[in-house]
Amino acid sequence: MAEQPSPDFRDLFHRGQLTIGISELSRMTGVSPRQLRYWQKKGYIIPKNEDEPGRARIYTMKMVIKAAAMSNLLQTGYTLKAAAAQVDERMRPAQTMYRLLFGRYQGYEVAEDGQLLVDLGKFDPDPAQELFVKLVDDQPKFILKARA
Repeated sequence: MAEQPSPDFRDLFHRGQLTIGISELSRMTGVSPRQLRYWQKKGYIIPKNEDEPGRARIYTMKMVIKAAAMSNLLQTGYTLKAAAAQVDERMRPAQTMYRLLFGRYQGYEVAEDGQLLVDLGKFDPDPAQELFVKLVDDQPKFILKARA
């Protein structure tokens, strides 16, 4: 049976618990706090606690990545609106992959040969089997196992 990740570990990533303040975001991206507040006003970045007026702004890792990418595009000549649209478009496939993989991840186990097998849960066409994936020569190899 696959080892289960601790609920805290999954929650940190899935529920946006890894956060930073506006000062840290400014330092990481090179964008002033004033400019970040303007980006927020325009709706390009959204603090996790936007529904808590008067509280210090905190940002999820998703917003950190978005702000950093927007900053990079602005430096190459994009307008703010175009940079935000470009980042949203570029992040869409990554967000889809994240939801697909994180939603399926059930844990992992170490095979007899020492390889790490990632448990992706029940195999939809045949729920009596469980889907695992491992890397073989840096390529994914899928394995079906009877469910315990």
